[in-house]
Amino acid sequence: MGNISENKLGGLGLLIGPGLATVLYVVTFVVLGGGGVDDPTNFAEVAAQSVTSLQQVLWLFPAISLIFFFYGLTVLHNDIKENGNNSAILRLGSMGVFFGILGIFLGVATGYGSSWDATGHDPATLQAVGASINTYGGFAWSIGLILVTLAVASSREGMHKVFAYVMTLVAAVNLIIVVMDLLSPANWETTVMIYPIIYIVFSLWSITLGLNLMKKA
Repeated sequence: MGNISENKLGGLGLLIGPGLATVLYVVTFVVLGGGGVDDPTNFAEVAAQSVTSLQQVLWLFPAISLIFFFYGLTVLHNDIKENGNNSAILRLGSMGVFFGILGIFLGVATGYGSSWDATGHDPATLQAVGASINTYGGFAWSIGLILVTLAVASSREGMHKVFAYVMTLVAAVNLIIVVMDLLSPANWETTVMIYPIIYIVFSLWSITLGLNLMKKA
């Protein structure tokens, strides 16, 4: 097995991780799933919807790809610690991102559990629990991402600094939406259409981080 530098592997994690997760989400739920159910708060309907074997297989990987992203974030921290400012802020933010990823893992796991053909469990309740864990994880993710983007902005120049500040605003919007979703699911039909846009912007920003880090490999 050939040798690969930390910066190159970390850059690949930032380059591929979020983008792959976003693509898999779109393919699984929009392309193959037809956009899901009309009311995302009707957990009985969510649990009862037909899911193909391909969808189940594809949904194994988005959370895994975010582990790759998190590794890239740790490498970025080391780079900023050596060459930039506010590495402590980035590390603190990374902890929020980690718990956000953990929330996704638990949400995905409960989703699989709700689809099992087994007795002694309530699929709708599992879906509701998974959604609440995922959403609260999004709260931690948003706070963490705000700190990460501010740390990156303070260590970059030119368009990289501007894009990082733009991402700070996007993360702040995501935080507001997540808080609204946690307090009441009344707006979920609208917010579920906003999240993919946020994920796409985040993925593009992460790609720029990855490419910049790979240049230092």
